[in-house]
Amino acid sequence: MKKYLLMSVLALPLLSFAQWTKVSNTSKQVKEEFASLKEKQLFSLDKSLLKSKLQNAPEKFSGQKGVELMMPNAEGVLEKFLVWEYSNFTPEVQAMFPNIRSYMGIGVTDKSAYLRFTVSDQGVSSSTFRTGSSSFVEAYTAGNDVYAAYSSSSRILDQKDEFICSTMDEVLQSNQENTSSRSSNQVYKAFRLAMSAQAEYSQYHITRAGAESATDDEKKAVVLTAIVNTVTRVNALYEKDLAVHFNLIDILPIIYLDAASDPYTGSYNSQVQSTLNTVIGAANYDIGHVVVYASPNGNAGCIGCICTNGSKGSGFTSHYIPVSDIFDIDYVAHEIGHQVGGNHTHTYSGSEGSGVQVEVGSGNTIMAYTGITGAYDTQFNSNDFFTYRNILQIQNNLANKACAVNTPITNTPPVVNAGPNVTIPISTPFVLKGTVTDAENDPMSYVWEQNNSATASAQFGSGSYASPTKAGGPNFKMFPPKSEPVRYFPEFGKVLAGVSATRWEALSSVGRTLNFTLTARDNSAAGAQTATDEVIVTVSATAGPFVVTAPTFGESLVSSGNYSVKWNVANTNAAPVNTANVNIKLSLDGGKTFTTVAANTANDGEEAVTIPAGSQAANAYFMIEAVDNVYFAMSPSFVIDYSAAGEVCTTYTYAGAPVDINDGTGSTSGPISSPQIMVPIDVQDSKVITKISVKPTVEHPRTSQLVVGVQGPLGQSAWLWNRKCTSSGITATFSDEGAAYVCASPIAGSVKPDESLSIFKGNDTKGIWNLFVSDNVRNLTGKVTTWSLELCTRDTQALAVNENAFNSNNIKVYPNPSNGNFFIKSKDLGGNAKVTIYDMNGRVVHTSGFNGLTGESTNEFNVNLTKGVYMLKVTSPKANYTQKLMIK
Repeated sequence: MKKYLLMSVLALPLLSFAQWTKVSNTSKQVKEEFASLKEKQLFSLDKSLLKSKLQNAPEKFSGQKGVELMMPNAEGVLEKFLVWEYSNFTPEVQAMFPNIRSYMGIGVTDKSAYLRFTVSDQGVSSSTFRTGSSSFVEAYTAGNDVYAAYSSSSRILDQKDEFICSTMDEVLQSNQENTSSRSSNQVYKAFRLAMSAQAEYSQYHITRAGAESATDDEKKAVVLTAIVNTVTRVNALYEKDLAVHFNLIDILPIIYLDAASDPYTGSYNSQVQSTLNTVIGAANYDIGHVVVYASPNGNAGCIGCICTNGSKGSGFTSHYIPVSDIFDIDYVAHEIGHQVGGNHTHTYSGSEGSGVQVEVGSGNTIMAYTGITGAYDTQFNSNDFFTYRNILQIQNNLANKACAVNTPITNTPPVVNAGPNVTIPISTPFVLKGTVTDAENDPMSYVWEQNNSATASAQFGSGSYASPTKAGGPNFKMFPPKSEPVRYFPEFGKVLAGVSATRWEALSSVGRTLNFTLTARDNSAAGAQTATDEVIVTVSATAGPFVVTAPTFGESLVSSGNYSVKWNVANTNAAPVNTANVNIKLSLDGGKTFTTVAANTANDGEEAVTIPAGSQAANAYFMIEAVDNVYFAMSPSFVIDYSAAGEVCTTYTYAGAPVDINDGTGSTSGPISSPQIMVPIDVQDSKVITKISVKPTVEHPRTSQLVVGVQGPLGQSAWLWNRKCTSSGITATFSDEGAAYVCASPIAGSVKPDESLSIFKGNDTKGIWNLFVSDNVRNLTGKVTTWSLELCTRDTQALAVNENAFNSNNIKVYPNPSNGNFFIKSKDLGGNAKVTIYDMNGRVVHTSGFNGLTGESTNEFNVNLTKGVYMLKVTSPKANYTQKLMIK
């Protein structure tokens, strides 16, 4: 695919060390692998200045300080690193190729950042791994003169097809140790890597480099550079998680240029093993692999056979775009992971009997199947880390291998404490907080992960989704490393919105045992080390859910006033949970920060608290947290010193090109296995949702093949349509107030969705909303031409600072509470007054008025309202008064 863009250069000041200059666009031909890159920052590079700077880079284990170097990130910002040379060759081979050099760096701007890059005649290829996200820099144009800095999330689906890892599942006995606490052993292991290149792989890179007319030696140097770029990225992963490094031996004899004479015809496992033993010699390498230009596939030939003669050189990885981060991380690093002892961690398919299937659905770590399993995909690309169970497997396997070159390092592993084991109530969110120390005070990153492997058949396939009733196996997705040893279950944004279960995170509504590990990575320049500790969270079916019952959604409170916070104790004050006391905290900024308003108060279900003066907030929350435990409850969103003034609805529409629906592989019933397309709408407004409706416009000749749904920014989703009718096309508006569907062409009108959209109530509007569609039968195809999303939100009006001073003297409402018959006594309101009563969802339930022009008057009201709490508002030329109205 070719893509052309207009070029312009931004006038930026050049610093003495600024090898990179930002450009806006380019008219050069864009490389195939980047043709569909959504978001990127473009730079030109002064390669001579870069090489000059790197001439002074010391070697990694020299003990010297690294040189300072700037590298762009995915946001287009130049970051400072300390850089050391760290070759991917054995020393003698590095001397053969002085123009291909690799480096590592530790962040100065961002101390959590770990940089790995290679500089060659083909340009620069780099990876930066850090807490939260990773970024890459690659030559973007065919002439290698414009570079793209991007994150893995910038990739879109057309570059990732189904990948088949056909490695036979086997369990190494040495890998099965499952200790609750494990640390690296201050030894860096280096292995000799023999990586062969199939001729078609070589020709792909030769053509990509425009080297078709070069000599064979020059062509092999181009292919070798591509392999080194891949190994640089693979090494970055293994160095930071496992203290393992791969050094390429002299592989020129096994880089093939002629497809007619290379040894690879499809039986890659046996052919590469035979080739390496014959050409290289079994004694001259520790692990072998061949990279192949073909459909996405891979097979390590074994589990954990590194160093084992007869099988150590039997791995292969193939792809029709065998370059860049997707190929390197999702495919090559995955297959090598098998060779060093790691099994698959996903659960979307059947049991592999390895005891390490600890990820929901496709999973999203290196040894998972990220982005290639259709409806089971937790995300598109792999996160760049191994699960703790894989780390343990690989460490155990390598401990029994004698072929590594071991280098002792002085850097000590961190010391991790995941906290005491606890018992919590069902269906109740919780937060795990660890403590970590490090003797060298290295920049740390942390991963909390669930450590329950799926075992029962019901926990695989369609049972691999997170579920409240799941009795075993994983229920929480893996997330990238963070800068603090803290994780909320589920994600805190979901907790605020009252979302307790999505496909990838779910609180348990049944009693079960949840095992969690906290792994700390110290990212040290002296040799990265890891350490892990485990905590057991027992979910008790005899307690919970622990929930806040007052305030309710949208309720209005007043600064300086008293309020009775209420919650359902739900047997949490008795064994086995035994929570005697709780803390009550108040957030005025939408859940970002909290202030304690009642500390260590009895866990008895009710506590009167004082709302601090000046606490005006349009999106406030109470948190009730157990003392000496990890669980907590959040109130729904409410307001302070605001009045609820109804509901405002805003429509957002997809503005992009029509999106083709992938042809299906499933059926009109049963599990959904076909790949989904995602059509995004980016909502920038940040408000609290009261209700939503969705209007997709889908062209397809057979609606019985289609699954259509909507996914919110927090990951929760609802099906709008699930394989019904033989109609053609969908243009209906789906809402909870809709009618039953009618099988007509197209499906039109106001239709009730298959799953309620009320799950989005209380959520924030801001973020990426996706319409997802899958076609579950082959041959008939279609497209999404557009779609729109109507988000209705709470409309609030702030009470002026001086309102209460006027109103407290001029308006009285009594009796309150009442049975609906009450009086409003008023004085000098300046004219006709309007009375409006709202329910706690902001809906108007009563309007009337009276004459408040001059003097004092008393007016009687008799409203027919059900028992509950309402907001009464009186407005006039002089008054704007709001107070709570209680109907008993």
